[in-house]
Amino acid sequence: MKSGFDFLRVPWRARSFPVLLCGWLLLTGCGQAEPLKAGTTARATHASDTLFSGPVLSFSVDIAPAQMDSLRREPRKSVPATLRSGTNVWESVGVRVKGAAGSTRSIDDLPALTLNVDKFKVGQKVYGLDKLHLNNSVQDPSRMSEITCADLYRRAGVPACRGTHALVRLNGRELGLYVLKEGFDKSFLKRNFADASGNLYDGGFLRDIDQQLELDAGKEPPDWKDLQALNAACQIPDAGLRRAQLARMIDVERFITYTALQVMTEDWDGYPCNRNNYRLYHEPSANRFIFLPHGMDQMFRHDGMPIDRGFEGIVAAQFFQDSEWRTAYFNRIESLLTNVFTTNSILPSFDASTQRLEAALALVPKDEAEGIRASARDLRGRIVDRTRNLQQQIAGRPRPTQLAPDGSIQLANWQSRNATGNGGSGTQRDALAGPEAIRMDLLQPGQPSLRLRLRLPAGAYRFEGRGRTKDLDSPEDAKGVGLGLRISGMTRTPGLVGTSDWQPLGFEFKLEGETEVELIAEVRGQKGSGWFDTRAFRLRRK
Repeated sequence: MKSGFDFLRVPWRARSFPVLLCGWLLLTGCGQAEPLKAGTTARATHASDTLFSGPVLSFSVDIAPAQMDSLRREPRKSVPATLRSGTNVWESVGVRVKGAAGSTRSIDDLPALTLNVDKFKVGQKVYGLDKLHLNNSVQDPSRMSEITCADLYRRAGVPACRGTHALVRLNGRELGLYVLKEGFDKSFLKRNFADASGNLYDGGFLRDIDQQLELDAGKEPPDWKDLQALNAACQIPDAGLRRAQLARMIDVERFITYTALQVMTEDWDGYPCNRNNYRLYHEPSANRFIFLPHGMDQMFRHDGMPIDRGFEGIVAAQFFQDSEWRTAYFNRIESLLTNVFTTNSILPSFDASTQRLEAALALVPKDEAEGIRASARDLRGRIVDRTRNLQQQIAGRPRPTQLAPDGSIQLANWQSRNATGNGGSGTQRDALAGPEAIRMDLLQPGQPSLRLRLRLPAGAYRFEGRGRTKDLDSPEDAKGVGLGLRISGMTRTPGLVGTSDWQPLGFEFKLEGETEVELIAEVRGQKGSGWFDTRAFRLRRK
């Protein structure tokens, strides 16, 4: 029995395996060292780099009968195994079955495996790694989703596990092409953070920060005090105090980028959208949390996931209630669409990787080879479609109104609404009362008005104007009396009634988050007339 696959010489066993996509990643950018944030130390070369930048390797896993029985009974409990790759042999490597709902397969089927290399032999490494995963990718027939998306995160400055492909054999049984990923462990932290001594949490299946998450690395035994502090910050009722505390506890820029990419790749099953598939690292020296992506095998499948959406994860839901951070999220999507998430950036690497497959595909049964090519074309097309869809969503998104340096907004382009019955003369210009005066006449009960819709950031505002009345009869009304100002959905204090000369008007309101509002200048009454000086309309942020 051969100790492994020779990629281009060993005949491929005809099996109903999912689509294969493998090849060298040296020129693709996939799996290469990620760019670090400004101000951090340049990343040193690591022994594992060649694994993720060279040709596809083969791995043979041999597990003794007693240990196989153990994995049948307790698939999540590691057992010792022998691992071979080429002429390399590693003994006593910890192996267990991995996967969640939808991807888990038994050890006798097509199992996904986690290899804890030093579980039973301290200090042992495989190609420089302490921990690695062999993913069966049963939910990703292209075998490219996880690798492509992880590369996007790294190029955007968010740490993500490197990936490549591997040919896998278990006890002499050929399992086929797997996705090989580095594991989240202390070695991963050392390669990506200045301080690797903090707690690294596994989000598990549909679990949030208000629970005792599993600890992958850090303080043992865990006391979860850092998680509890983060959850407490999210529950602060006052929006300003909550923002200040979250700004101290979260790497804000990385979290905005992470969330933007979650939505851009249509990751419906990640932390922001579903409280799933994530890791969370608390870096002690900075005393900040960083969310890390995981389980990205079902991306680009949701036909235009909207970018303007709510979030399920506790941190994401509270974080993006803040209007400035929500605006930054939209701006980050727009920025990523110009420098990271572009077809010019993604497709050349993708195409180069699939082109390198051709020599291998010549050894695969024809129907499987055609399936490989079809799956690659399908994923490629979905990436192109998503890029176009994101550009359309950004172009069509309502933008917040820009405030002047003094916090004011000059108001123009009002629309009139004549809410009067038959015989009401409604709204008209009245040059005799002033160059920009609008007159509203009531010949019977009604509520003529001027209206203007604006999208405003959070804050306290004062809507100002100037008005006058003549013989305005206005009884009690649920929304306000006489002539005055308000915003839609709110009640104002009594306004001008009877006959009055020009007087200043004002209405104050507060927005907790970015909101579209409708400003209303109105006359409410039975009969009479009112005027507004449109030159006096102002909106001021207090």
